[in-house]
Amino acid sequence: MTVGVDIGGTNTDGAIVGEEIRTFKVPNELGIGEILKRISESVDLSKEKLIVSTSLPLNLLISRLEEHPTLTLLFPGPGLNYESYGYVLKGAVNHRGDVVENLDEGEIREILERERGRFRNVAIASKFSIRNPLLELKTAKIVADYYGYEDMALSFHIPELNYPLRINTTILNAKIKRTVCELTKLIRSYSEEFFYYRGDGGIVPFEIALDNPSLLYNSSPASVAIGAYYLTGEKNALVIDVGGTTTDFVQLEDGKPRIAEKVVVAGMRTLVRCVESFSIPFGGDSAVENGRLKPKRLDKPIAFGGRYFTLTDALNCIGFEIGDYRASREAGKGVDAERVVEDYVEMVAESVRATDCDRIVGTGYLARYLIPMVAERAKVGYVIPEHSEAVNAIGVAVSKISLTLYARFDTERGVAVFNGDVERFGKPFPEDEEFVELAKERVRREAMKFGASEEDVEDVRVLYFNSFTVVRGGVKRGKIADVVVQIEPGISAEFGK
Repeated sequence: MTVGVDIGGTNTDGAIVGEEIRTFKVPNELGIGEILKRISESVDLSKEKLIVSTSLPLNLLISRLEEHPTLTLLFPGPGLNYESYGYVLKGAVNHRGDVVENLDEGEIREILERERGRFRNVAIASKFSIRNPLLELKTAKIVADYYGYEDMALSFHIPELNYPLRINTTILNAKIKRTVCELTKLIRSYSEEFFYYRGDGGIVPFEIALDNPSLLYNSSPASVAIGAYYLTGEKNALVIDVGGTTTDFVQLEDGKPRIAEKVVVAGMRTLVRCVESFSIPFGGDSAVENGRLKPKRLDKPIAFGGRYFTLTDALNCIGFEIGDYRASREAGKGVDAERVVEDYVEMVAESVRATDCDRIVGTGYLARYLIPMVAERAKVGYVIPEHSEAVNAIGVAVSKISLTLYARFDTERGVAVFNGDVERFGKPFPEDEEFVELAKERVRREAMKFGASEEDVEDVRVLYFNSFTVVRGGVKRGKIADVVVQIEPGISAEFGK
């Protein structure tokens, strides 16, 4: 069995997936601890595989990033101006991974002393740190006298070559890392080992997410898409997730969600890779004021003990029986509930028409009530899967490990670097295909250390490749190659897809 948990904007959903599926739902004000407690009454979490998706709380934090100012320490090397990003300091690693200029500890400490109390976290980024992270590691030891691990991010944990975008992603990591660390501590009180859900539909051990927490960005839409495909088998459809605060849309193509690269987060272009989705700011808990639906959540619906009339209450007023429907109808006297529902249905149908799809999959607690109306209005087919209220948590539970690896081979020097770890390498002139295969085999081995099956690691995608021959004095001395590979995200072989 596998346990999946998704922390949404309004509720936290859980699912135990084995020979049968059991689902759980609690309001976010009770916290993830409550749903883990309830799940642990059914299974021993310390003995089951646990996966957690947490993108929406991170998204809310990202909307307030100015409240988490970041001290950015940069080592770009001589002649490169990155002052608009942060403090440019002495110290440099060249393109071969050699430290060609040592850092100045006094310079770093002077900045840390001068800026004490002004910044809440620190981002450290050396230009070629993914080929040699020594300067970043040395800087982190100095910074540790002023900031804790949970408030410090190093760029070499991001397996990409683009330095400006790696800086931005490291800044993002620094801002959200404390939140992920605190959540990790809570989850580990229930299960010492667990996985986080990536924004592109795969899972990673929590240790990797702590070093690169931006991996979690937009993971909830990813889990909905994967869960919808798993439950329905619909390979090409628009998935519509009706939440409490928002309604999210994800396009499935050949059984996989569309992926966005180099996503802009809080105005910064980053190296974040995640499911491509869009939202409208209306959901079941959206308030109704002066007879009109508003893009804000003030409380849970009156039908569930809340204080304000919502879209859910309007559904009760037109004939449905959701929660305490009598309380909704009493509060809705004088409200044009049909117009409220009509406005929501038209907004969603308009979004459906804009995607030019011919089939939709409805998910979320209110999908069974709203999606048939949306489909009729948009003139498309629809399906609402069993367990539609917890498709996100089911998607989390059935997904497989998806690790990303950056590999750098320098055969002239006889070294290979795998995500910052330097090793000896003996072959002087391998073919390009050999470099790629070596990287693929390495990422497969790493994933299997964390419990991935051989079937789950078969499909490895090459995200980047470049190689060239080193020539000195007219003689070929060796080859240099950069490879970035990722185990393709998707449904684990354990669950038959």
